[in-house]
Amino acid sequence: MSSTIGNRIRLTLSGESHGKFMMATLDGLASGIEVDRDYIDKILLERRPKSNASSARREADEYEIISGVFNGFTTGAALTILMKNSDVDSSSYEKIKDLARPSQADYPAFIKYKGFNDYRGSGIFSARLTAPVCAAAAIILKELEKKGITFETHLKRVGKIIDEARGEEFLSKTYHMYKYSDDEIEKYLDEIKNENDSVGAEAELIIKGVKAGLGEPPFAPLDGELARYMYLIPSVKSVSFGNGDDFAQSLGSEVADEMRVEDDKVKFLKNTNGGIIGGISNGADIVLSCVFKPIASIPREFKTINMKTMENAEININGRHDASVVPRVYPIMKCYAALAIYDMLVSA
Repeated sequence: MSSTIGNRIRLTLSGESHGKFMMATLDGLASGIEVDRDYIDKILLERRPKSNASSARREADEYEIISGVFNGFTTGAALTILMKNSDVDSSSYEKIKDLARPSQADYPAFIKYKGFNDYRGSGIFSARLTAPVCAAAAIILKELEKKGITFETHLKRVGKIIDEARGEEFLSKTYHMYKYSDDEIEKYLDEIKNENDSVGAEAELIIKGVKAGLGEPPFAPLDGELARYMYLIPSVKSVSFGNGDDFAQSLGSEVADEMRVEDDKVKFLKNTNGGIIGGISNGADIVLSCVFKPIASIPREFKTINMKTMENAEININGRHDASVVPRVYPIMKCYAALAIYDMLVSA
């Protein structure tokens, strides 16, 4: 099992969805970095479920920083955050523990770990584990903001709701000014959940302030590293940059990112490549999109198998689940991207 990622800034994650505690450790941080508990709490609040369409599991995300911080600043030692799981109900999982939930990791995990893995709440595969990661990454996120690097997220599409609005002030169609209100989106997700269903989504992340020259091709390109961290987020099935899939139907003349020099600075007339060319940042905004599959655990009957007896079976899934990953995924994308960017900055 691989529980650590990063070169200079190494993140180690431990715990399970229904375990007593989860733990995130950041190793490699310099001393003297401010640790703002209010900012960490703000990020965790953004990640927490709020609407009826979200999971009924309500965790307070109680955490304690048990090492690496003294008087509000990092000491240079490994920084460890311990987070408690309080609102845990494993009863629905006990009833179906031998059945493989379709589109969940149950079957491949059963094979890989020979049936010894923690199946409660999906164990290590649960999005619950993004909470301690966000708590740790929030420290880096704020540090990057101090350096002028900011992170913005936008919804591109969720089910039948597709962003067709384009802000004319932006030069690339990969930037989005969403025309649907939060209330309209929440109402749509409520309808999906009331139908005992879930829906996929695509979210866009814009990273501003990264100077040209970041990335280590051929084997550690910036887009490759960012995509690697994005795929750590549960339910991500596709990551693209700039115009993404639209490149397949584009002409070269349409997507040439032409340049000009203005006031001794390079200005891009378009940003179809999303700020990264040849695996290296070019100074334009970094634009990436993640496509998330629909939440797999929905209260319907499905055909499946009994993994222990190797017999066909049917499964009815009951539990506390979201109708969609949005809007909870926005701070998660920011935090995971911040880990990738910061690791490459300090490794350069």
